[in-house]
Amino acid sequence: MSTPDDAPVTDAPVTGDPVTVRPARPDEAPSLVDLDDLVWAESERLPREVRLRSVPTRTVLVATREGETAGVTGAWDVEVGVPDGRGRARLVPADGVTWVGVHPDHTRRGVLTALIGSQLPATREAGRALSVLKASDSGIYGRFGYGTASTVLRASFAGGTTFAAPPEIQELADATRTRLQTAGPDLAPRLHAAWRRAATDRAGEVVRTEADLTRNLTDVPEHRGDREPNRVLVATRDDEVVGFAVVRRTVTEEGSVLGGRADVPIVTTADAAARLALAQRLTRLDLVTRTDWWVPADDPLVLWQPGWPRSLADGVVDSLWLRLVDLPAAVALRGTAADLDVVVEVPDPVLPENAGTWRWTARSGEGRLERSGEQAQLSVDVGDLASVWLGGRSLGALAVAGRVREHAPGAVARLDAALRTPVLPAQSVDF
Repeated sequence: MSTPDDAPVTDAPVTGDPVTVRPARPDEAPSLVDLDDLVWAESERLPREVRLRSVPTRTVLVATREGETAGVTGAWDVEVGVPDGRGRARLVPADGVTWVGVHPDHTRRGVLTALIGSQLPATREAGRALSVLKASDSGIYGRFGYGTASTVLRASFAGGTTFAAPPEIQELADATRTRLQTAGPDLAPRLHAAWRRAATDRAGEVVRTEADLTRNLTDVPEHRGDREPNRVLVATRDDEVVGFAVVRRTVTEEGSVLGGRADVPIVTTADAAARLALAQRLTRLDLVTRTDWWVPADDPLVLWQPGWPRSLADGVVDSLWLRLVDLPAAVALRGTAADLDVVVEVPDPVLPENAGTWRWTARSGEGRLERSGEQAQLSVDVGDLASVWLGGRSLGALAVAGRVREHAPGAVARLDAALRTPVLPAQSVDF
């Protein structure tokens, strides 16, 4: 557990409620693990040393109220693929928010507001333009300026599924070698390098650090329950890793019939052929009658299926939530698909540094944001702007819904064109 020395947090009570927020001390890790277990009803009975390794390594903040520990939040170092303006993605550093929890005795007392209200400025001061999270409750984070940046389907592929890929993609998939092996920390360096390369294929992917991947590839018997140890299916082409999937099978027996399910919590591929090669192996594993993973609605695996999505997937759910913490820096990091010159009003009551009227320009795929005294041509809330950042929504749709207000004809269409992406954001790994 660590907190950057330059992370600004306040020890002063939040106005109107006796809550204080401060950096966690290293010696508090055991008690914070206990708090996390209490909040999330932890039932896996993991060894204490394993639970301590799950303490976030970037920033951990503790809220206290009435002399008691009332809540905690933390962050991992992650990288997020943002659109590069040319149909692919570029990796940028972000805070991966996690471990958000409020003690049951202190809920509805402003503890969460105090925690997020300290965490976001800390992220900004540490030089991060983006904050991302996976939400357990979709009704919480919108009020703090987060937007739903990507959505996914839970796709279930029956054993032996045939994928109707074009011949040229099938030919390249046939030339891609796949190898199944037991997960282990020794695989982390090579797989992490491949993950970073593959994450530039489509915006929206979250890449964890090599240390985090090492921990995830280390077997913990108490964590897997009735599942087998994690396996890794690695796809290579010309001795280069072009994709991999972490897979875990659960085998059941009904009478004399053995069957089972394979879950794929991590999958990344550099191209459609590598994705096809992995899918063809994963749906043909022995004892597996169903393979489940989360995919965007326009994933090639889905589009290669007749009659989708009714025959293939459950409903749409939110995947990654994104927060624009430093708006000018975020604009500079994200590529644009068209030149742009538009004046935008952005309200942001949580981070007033982002609020105001901005002139947004873009040339040759690179954007710039500067303060402006001109009349705004459109107004968009910072959370709604975050929801279109990775290409998961359009400003035009938000304008139809009344969430974007256009003050000059064509302003929404111009910004929409600049932020356009050819495909939906990728599924995001948990963190």
